[in-house]
Parts: sequence; structure tokens; C-alpha cells
Amino acid sequence: MRFNPYLASRRALMVGALMVLLMAGCASESPRIKKPAALPPSSGALSEKAKQEQRQAIFKIRDQTLNQLHKLKPPTRTEIGQAAGYGVFEINGLNAVLAQSHGRGMVMERSGRVTYMQLARTDIGPGAVVKPYWQVMVFRDPQRLSQFVTAGSPANVSSDPSVTVYQLNEKGVSIQADWGARYFRDPNLN
Repeated sequence: MRFNPYLASRRALMVGALMVLLMAGCASESPRIKKPAALPPSSGALSEKAKQEQRQAIFKIRDQTLNQLHKLKPPTRTEIGQAAGYGVFEINGLNAVLAQSHGRGMVMERSGRVTYMQLARTDIGPGAVVKPYWQVMVFRDPQRLSQFVTAGSPANVSSDPSVTVYQLNEKGVSIQADWGARYFRDPNLN
């Protein structure tokens, strides 16, 4: 088989176009909501310094997300203050084929105990592009909260009436009634 420069250039062009499309799906600027700083990627065994940096980045995302939520929906400040606990998650704008973990965040119990968690979206198919957004989960039931941080969650946590979920994106904030995600403890940060 001989080298064909025409076919080689077409392949290179197609690969380049695919990469541009994938990256364009990941990049979005928010006209109404300030986009919190992106979390550093989570990887295998981390040094103590790397763990601390990732934890600090998650807390920064939490603070920025809660500030935005309280600004857009002031009653949430009281709702969260009276809750058994809450979780704040940043969901990546990654192609679903390229990542098993689609987001990270933390759950804060009323006692002050923090659990770092990851999530994987279950409502998207292979190749789907997910725009980044931020999620705040408010737990009214202490037992449900304890179950969530201990064992993670089933994909249908959105149907639990003791949990209210707010989704923030470039359009504003909404109460999310149906989404699919599996939440689990972050083995690197806990």
C-alpha cells in the first residue's frame, strides 16, 4: 500500500475538525452567571499537598455557587441553614465518552462534617456533550443525608421528596426535578 498524501491530509483535517468540535462543546461563557473557577482534575494517588489544593478548589466552587444561588433565589439561604445538610457539585462540560466521572463536589452536614464526592451522569449516552453547570442539593432528612454520604446514591435520587436540587447554568437557576447521576465518595480526597 502506497502513501497517499491526499488521504493523509484528509484524515488530519477530519481529526482536527473533530477536536475543534469537542473543545467547542466544552467551552462556554456565562452571560448572566459568573462561572466558578474550574476544578483541577482528579487522579489516582495524590500527595497531601495535591489533596489540599483540590479540597480548597472544591470549597472555592462551593462558596461561589452558593453566593450565586443566594443572589438569584434569596430564600435558599434560610432553606440551606435549616437543612440537615447540603451538597454542591460542579458538573464538567466533558464529552461523555471521554470521562467516567462527570463532576465533583462536597457534602456539608449540619455538624460541619465534609464528605468529598464525585458523580457520573447516567442520563446521557455515549458521545453526548454536557455543558458545564453547578448543582446544589438540599437534604431535609438527616437519615437520607447520612445514606447519601455513606453509600452514595442510586440514579433516581431526583425523585426523593426530601431532597431539593437547584441547577445553575448560564441561563440562571432552576429547580431540577429529573436528572440522572450516580454520586459516590471521592476515594482520593476523603
